[in-house]
Amino acid sequence: MRPQRLQHPFPGGSLAWLLLLLALPGTAQGSFEVRVSPEAPMVEHGGSVWINCSTTCRNPDANGSLETSLTKTDSKSGPGWAAFLLVGITEWVSAPQCYFTCGGDTKVAAANISSYRPPEQVVLEPLPEMELGRAYNLTCRVLNVAPVTHLTVTIRQGGRTLHTETFQNHTVIKLDNRTVTHEVTPRRWDLGLEITCHAALDLTPHGPHFKNSSSAVELQEAESLTAKIIAISAIATISATLLGILAWGLAQWHRPWREARPEPGEATPSQANFEMAQASIEDAPEEGGSLNPAEDVSP
Repeated sequence: MRPQRLQHPFPGGSLAWLLLLLALPGTAQGSFEVRVSPEAPMVEHGGSVWINCSTTCRNPDANGSLETSLTKTDSKSGPGWAAFLLVGITEWVSAPQCYFTCGGDTKVAAANISSYRPPEQVVLEPLPEMELGRAYNLTCRVLNVAPVTHLTVTIRQGGRTLHTETFQNHTVIKLDNRTVTHEVTPRRWDLGLEITCHAALDLTPHGPHFKNSSSAVELQEAESLTAKIIAISAIATISATLLGILAWGLAQWHRPWREARPEPGEATPSQANFEMAQASIEDAPEEGGSLNPAEDVSP
């Protein structure tokens, strides 16, 4: 029995079959893809970003759009692509969706937008004068920063790192304040060294890398109790000496007056002068009289 030749189910062979497949809706066009760029942009809180939607659909009439709760102010489009400007982004997390319809099929791609706020201020709390060998807490505060999952806080003494802290477990994205503490026990060689606090918000590769730092605080030694007692004793000794000198000076200033004072019953110099003047007046001749007593005798 001769083998029978199998015939192609469609006239024209495989070429006709391929053309038929291409003509059917949803075959070649149904394999299209939709892409969004950038996929995970980092936008400063209140800022803006362009979202580009594109497709591999071969139909030039395929329409694309963007669904989002954010504000769109501008758009551009061409064959197989469309771009949209989103402004005033205040949502910490949003996911606008690009979609294209091709051959009756619709596909979607989402962009994951995160907004950020670089550290507004880094504050290292003032340090008291420290006693050597006693433990103290260094406290650093990072104010108004987001997202803290990308935040690193470092406390340094001179060029040495004392403590580093991250917040990768804080997954809620919101404007936040972070407080970092570290215990130190100052030694003699620590005195005079500067303590600083540094905050880094690393958003790479999707965003920038921000750094901020606090003002430096210097380690100062507090006076010991013995030193305070010695200082107080020295001040008391100096004060007593000055009071003694003052009393001696006052005594010397009053001494001549005391020596000139008369004994009881003795006339003072002013009284003696007054009596002598009075006697002179009584001995003086009356008006019109002679200075020679003999001339006043009557014949």
